[in-house]
Amino acid sequence: MRVSKHIAFLLCCIAVAVPACTAVTPAGLIAASRLDPLSAPADEIAVALGVPQSVRLGPGDAVLRIAFRGGAAASTVQIEEEVPLQIAAQPDGAIAPNSPDERVFIASLGPEDAARFSAAQRAIQLARAQGVEGKGTLTAEVVDGCLTAPLAAEFPISTWLRSSGDGRFVPLTRQIDAFQSLGPEGATALRSRLAPC
Repeated sequence: MRVSKHIAFLLCCIAVAVPACTAVTPAGLIAASRLDPLSAPADEIAVALGVPQSVRLGPGDAVLRIAFRGGAAASTVQIEEEVPLQIAAQPDGAIAPNSPDERVFIASLGPEDAARFSAAQRAIQLARAQGVEGKGTLTAEVVDGCLTAPLAAEFPISTWLRSSGDGRFVPLTRQIDAFQSLGPEGATALRSRLAPC
């Protein structure tokens, strides 16, 4: 992960907020170390999301969030931008699912949302140039969706990352139970949003 004397960025491109990114694969950590969240072209960043076959994702059902918090207690700098991801079914064979019950979707930014994301990148770069020390995060999260069949007790999610338009998707996480990661309250909220298609 890229660290400078002014800012440390934690890349946690996971479909739900997993504390400390403990489930990131070794290949995912390598991919993360090669991505500078502040300079990667927003329109080239893409995430692949593997969900149960009964789950359907559409535009806005996943979001990409970049955030930075730093500065002294008296003058805290807080920059955060959350943008909806455009969702599409992956081309056949582009990414191998982790199980027969997994369906993979590709998520990327539309032009207007990429511009908003880029503006947040520039704001964080400016804070860093001004000597503000702090910590940033880059996360992808499933926030909605619909079901073609009742969901089981678990909601396994896998993620892959592509940081350039001509790059390949690198596996980050493999079938993490979103409900367990979110905790009881978060799991209940997500279940309530997963209505029948």
